[in-house]
Amino acid sequence: MSKLYNMAMPALAALVIIAFFLPWISVKSEQVGMVSKVLTGKKQAVIDTISAFRVPILANGPDARFMLSVIKIFNPDVKDADKKSFLIWGIPFLAIVIFAVSHFFGNNKWVNLIIGVLGAVIFIVAAYKIKTTNLNKLVLNIEMGLGLWLTLWAFLLMGVLGFIRFASFPRKAE
Repeated sequence: MSKLYNMAMPALAALVIIAFFLPWISVKSEQVGMVSKVLTGKKQAVIDTISAFRVPILANGPDARFMLSVIKIFNPDVKDADKKSFLIWGIPFLAIVIFAVSHFFGNNKWVNLIIGVLGAVIFIVAAYKIKTTNLNKLVLNIEMGLGLWLTLWAFLLMGVLGFIRFASFPRKAE
């Protein structure tokens, strides 16, 4: 089990880093799609595919209104979304921190429990938010991309490995 754990954790951290640059969302427009269906036969027009890396760049650049409207679909009450968008760049660092902690402190039973809980909570909270958000707005339709799902599944698998490693520690005899 230890060998699998030691091989899987860096691979999952690398997967999070790679997925960070893959498309997380695809933004489509029904209105543009109606015109393009007449002209090209396609149903919807893709406006943009956005990776997590591009979110702060778009939210603070010349097309900020577009990105901020996409952010507001997920969190309508957010204030200063342009400044908070930089927090998304912490996701690959979180994966690296989880890997480093598991590598250096992986022989501690409680560290593995924390890794397990953290990975499961990240997946559950994000999946719940995605499933409970109406992604088909009047003007913009949002589809989740491969990069987002790879990131969430990688964090969940890090959590599962943490739980398995936690459960594999021998119990103390009383």
